[in-house]
Amino acid sequence: MNTFLQDLKFSLRLLAKTPGFALAAIIVLALGIGLNTAMFSVVHALAFSPRPFSAPERVVQLYTQSERDRAEFLAFSFPAYRELRERRDIFSGVLAHNMTMIGIGEGAEARRSFSALVSSNYFEVLGVSLLRGRPFTAEEEKPGANLPVVIASHLYWKKAGFPADFVGSAIRVNERAFTVVGITPENFSGTMMLAGPELYFPLGVFGSLSNDFEGQAQRALEKPDSFNLFLVGRLQSGITTASADAALAGVADSLEQLYPVEHKEQNFLVGALPRLGTNTNPSDEGVVKTLGLILLGMTAAVLLIVCLNLAGMLLARGHARRKEFAIRLALGGGRARIVRQLLTEGFLLSLAGGILGFVLALWSADLLVGAMSFRIPIAIFFGGATQGAVLVATFAFCALATCFFALGPALKLSRCDLLTDLKGNAGEDVVEKRRRWLPRHPLVVTQIALSLALLIAAGLFVQMSRKLIAFESGYHAEDTLIVEVDASLAGHDETRSRQLYVAIEHRLAALPGVQSASIGAIALFGMINLHRSVRRAGVNPAPETKPTTAAEGRTFTARWNAVGGDYFATMGLPVLRGRAFSPAETIAADGASKVVMIDEVLAQKLWPDGDALGQHLQWSGEDARKAVPAADAANGGSTTLEIVGIVRSTRDDVGQKKAGNSIYVPFAQGFMSNVHFHVRPATLGEPAALALIDAVRRTLRETAPGVPVFTLRTFRQHRDGSLELWSLRLAGTLFLVFGGLATLVAVVGLYGVKTYAVSRRTREIGIRLALGAEPRRVRNLILREGIAITALGTAIGLLLGAGLGQLLASVFVNLPAFDLAAFVTAATALFATAILACWLPAVRATRVSPMTALRTE
Repeated sequence: MNTFLQDLKFSLRLLAKTPGFALAAIIVLALGIGLNTAMFSVVHALAFSPRPFSAPERVVQLYTQSERDRAEFLAFSFPAYRELRERRDIFSGVLAHNMTMIGIGEGAEARRSFSALVSSNYFEVLGVSLLRGRPFTAEEEKPGANLPVVIASHLYWKKAGFPADFVGSAIRVNERAFTVVGITPENFSGTMMLAGPELYFPLGVFGSLSNDFEGQAQRALEKPDSFNLFLVGRLQSGITTASADAALAGVADSLEQLYPVEHKEQNFLVGALPRLGTNTNPSDEGVVKTLGLILLGMTAAVLLIVCLNLAGMLLARGHARRKEFAIRLALGGGRARIVRQLLTEGFLLSLAGGILGFVLALWSADLLVGAMSFRIPIAIFFGGATQGAVLVATFAFCALATCFFALGPALKLSRCDLLTDLKGNAGEDVVEKRRRWLPRHPLVVTQIALSLALLIAAGLFVQMSRKLIAFESGYHAEDTLIVEVDASLAGHDETRSRQLYVAIEHRLAALPGVQSASIGAIALFGMINLHRSVRRAGVNPAPETKPTTAAEGRTFTARWNAVGGDYFATMGLPVLRGRAFSPAETIAADGASKVVMIDEVLAQKLWPDGDALGQHLQWSGEDARKAVPAADAANGGSTTLEIVGIVRSTRDDVGQKKAGNSIYVPFAQGFMSNVHFHVRPATLGEPAALALIDAVRRTLRETAPGVPVFTLRTFRQHRDGSLELWSLRLAGTLFLVFGGLATLVAVVGLYGVKTYAVSRRTREIGIRLALGAEPRRVRNLILREGIAITALGTAIGLLLGAGLGQLLASVFVNLPAFDLAAFVTAATALFATAILACWLPAVRATRVSPMTALRTE
């Protein structure tokens, strides 16, 4: 211990004598370690952190699968939930839940937030004890009870300022007061990780708070054909997923006997509880771990480059101390003591850099969470760098960095040639032996190669982002205005909301300077996308058949939207054949004919040899149940829809590879409470659209007082601010930061190596100049060595970049494995910068005074 303390004090004195070196080393280590800590905290939270409840390995998600179509999965009905929760031979408990969008606050001051509707045993099944208050009761869970109680998350309590009397107070939700009966533990995010609900409501208020995103809320929760619930179960001790699946077959048969229409040919199974969402079908989240490991590998490459750079600096610094080491060895000092002292010095630098890096990681994580929270109406539960695992990881990064940059130089410098080093003069370089297969300055070559590989990866990702962001959607609505409102959040029922939306649409269309205005349930680049399954009307294939053509009854899945009559003109989407919806069709909820419009791609698929205009189609699968009452469905009934118009095909989000497969219904036949109004100026251009904002806001305030407005901006601003495009830009920026930081460190390392080489060869250069060598030849001599190092590193980096491109392309579907522009740009930029780093020391070498150089000792 005393020896370690001596090494520690000696290292501190040495670093204090060279503050410039110590500060530079700490800064680059802080960047490298901080980058790895920040990335580890995000990846750990997404893919590896433990669940915030007890025995998570026994908690599973339940799924309903169609026996006729194994790819078709449904949500659960309340009767199915009641049956499953009684199976104590399989589960110790089964909970039910779903997400809903609510408005928190009053009137125009309300804000949107996703919250959860849960069963009374929600927290019991998850094994979570509330921080304060009580869970919901069986009476509050009962469908239709409509008792206004709520359990708040710890995050919501924090936002409220931690009032002591929070339990028992009231929260205004959808213009209704809900009494707080409990508070969840800190960082509890429900069944998901990282993101979760702010508030929890009992299933008894499902009818008044649920959003009709999937066309099911119109049915009472207790109805057997109302599939609204996601189920999560805790397996009994000794029960495996395989045995649970076998036992659940009997439950499915029992339900089919009780409800032969609604639960016909269904199969129940269990799977891993998803970490990042709640879906009706099992999802493979392995890609998240793969992507996380790739990102950690790239940040580790940056840290490795930093360590290689520092290793070169320590070697240069150690060569100046080789006489000191020789004296210590000559006086009987052990080689191990020298290695330990150098490692102690390195660990002090790593620890200081790690502390600063930890602070940077904490700051960047908070910045990221704040940026995400601004774009999505869901709570972010991110402990980030405050988690114990992240602290341990930071310390591990410090220890690894010490080994990477200090161990090698320590072992090398402790091997002294006593006679040579004791006789050596300060300022003279020592000719060292090196293996023939190793290049000169291998550390610098490795830095350049790794930096180029990261730059190539950044270039590939930027190219992918640019192509996706600049994709052609088929719409021409960049200079229109988009307004998002939700009348239900102001306490209005469906009837009153319909009346308000009709009035708003007419008032907006009548504004001076407005060409047209229309309502749309789903917004492009929004958070919600809905799909419906359709097939030709009157074609009902047998359950055991798998039709391959539309004529045989093949089903096609299309993106769905409910729109107003002027939607297509407002969005710049031409109607190719037929007509748009009439006012009667878009306003009347009952009695109007059932009509639809489809795009040209879906029309070609449904009627490849004929004209789809005037034909009829029908909903298929679960969507048929949503559209047809259970009594009619039992008799084989179905709702047919006449195709009255064919529109141009579009791509509605950046992840959609090909345009096409869209279906539109009149808004009256697809009502949703959360809607978007599109306003097209008479004069196109962003200035004209921006000039209408005040008039639109005033119209909304006058027509629908108290209804909150969540979005009012140009469509271009809406698109550029979407979560998808922001995520793409963020990812591209991260890759550029990785590559740029690595390149900066590598170039600085190359500059330092060449500067050190010039300083050690001062006498040689002076002799050359004294003997008549031209300064140009001396400069080229130094420059050639730098070019050779850079060329070799660039060649290796191109190979590494090609391999990394293949790896990234296997994870990112739209990322090209090879892009000539990315490879050429990255290699050119790195090569040019590296040559500049070599040029400066080479020019300095030509300014050496021969007399001064010859007198140097």
